[in-house]
Amino acid sequence: MTPLSAKTLKNRNLYVQVIYFPGRRKTIATRRVSRRPFAAMTIGDEVRVARQRVLVRAIEHRIEERDRTREHITEIFTRASRKRVRTFSNVVKMPAGDGSAVAEFLRFHVLVRVFDGDPDAWLAKLREREDDNADVRFLRWIRSRLRQDPALIAEIRRMVDATPFWRAAQA
Repeated sequence: MTPLSAKTLKNRNLYVQVIYFPGRRKTIATRRVSRRPFAAMTIGDEVRVARQRVLVRAIEHRIEERDRTREHITEIFTRASRKRVRTFSNVVKMPAGDGSAVAEFLRFHVLVRVFDGDPDAWLAKLREREDDNADVRFLRWIRSRLRQDPALIAEIRRMVDATPFWRAAQA
């Protein structure tokens, strides 16, 4: 008679998942081991590894026998994922800015001399022409600054009046 608590030795299956850093075939980012199979992955799936999102580029499967253990090894090679931009229906996309000091200087002059310090009038003119350029970004920025500090337009006027640029162009 055999005791009920006796265990019979049998082959054990282990499932190993190895995920590599993007663009590298030898540097391991994550290695996981389980007694149950991992969820199947396909090429193009997005995976989070080392606090970054990566895309699965290639998958290789192999089985290795060791003593009484059978390892089902899945190697997952990745590539960098493009950053996803979440868009909302109530948000207007900002145009690319022109950060040069000369462009900012000219925009301040146009704001004061042409539109009398009214960014909303200039913005309406740009919307009328369906022009979406760096001026729109500047106008949205200056509007937000004017909401916080209404006296800013007086300082801008003083700066524009102090520069002889506009008078030289009119002569």
